[in-house]
Amino acid sequence: MLQPGDSLTQKRHFQYHIDYAVPVEIYQGDRHIAIGVVTAADEGFVELQGTLYNRNRFTFISRPGY
Repeated sequence: MLQPGDSLTQKRHFQYHIDYAVPVEIYQGDRHIAIGVVTAADEGFVELQGTLYNRNRFTFISRPGY
């Protein structure tokens, strides 16, 4: 699967992080926005602890062990 620091880009990446509660860090450009556990994801949005993030506007980075 993904290594720490890899970007989540595919549905299976997000599903893995949901299934195993692997933390994700969210960036908008080079600005850190949030870190936490993904609770839902579809083609357009990712939900992180009750907040929706547009997949086209944000970058999602795998952070296992956080």
